[in-house]
Amino acid sequence: MDSTQRAALLGTDLMLASRLRSALSGGGVCLIEATRDDLLPPVPLLFVDLNHDAEDRLEAISRLRSRNPSATIVGFCNHEEKGLIRRAVAAGSDQVVANRSLPDAALRLLGRAADPDLPG
Repeated sequence: MDSTQRAALLGTDLMLASRLRSALSGGGVCLIEATRDDLLPPVPLLFVDLNHDAEDRLEAISRLRSRNPSATIVGFCNHEEKGLIRRAVAAGSDQVVANRSLPDAALRLLGRAADPDLPG
């Protein structure tokens, strides 16, 4: 991704949003945050917080996939939520990562190695 690119986050967790924003900004990517999927513009990379309102977020993944079929959609939740992870992929998420792995996953998607100085 180049410096003009944007990513979006559907979520309400301020701590995880901050960690994601830090990882993406290091790659020159601006993070757009929203609490409703209809407020998100079409972007090439979407992150969806599955920790809260999981059923609504699963439906949001399906809507986001329909509106933006070429986007990479990455869900994140507790690593023990195996059923939720399977359902998120079935709904249209390209991958689901553990909360603690969110900054590293963002960096991998940007094609960079993890920065040991990033919070997380």
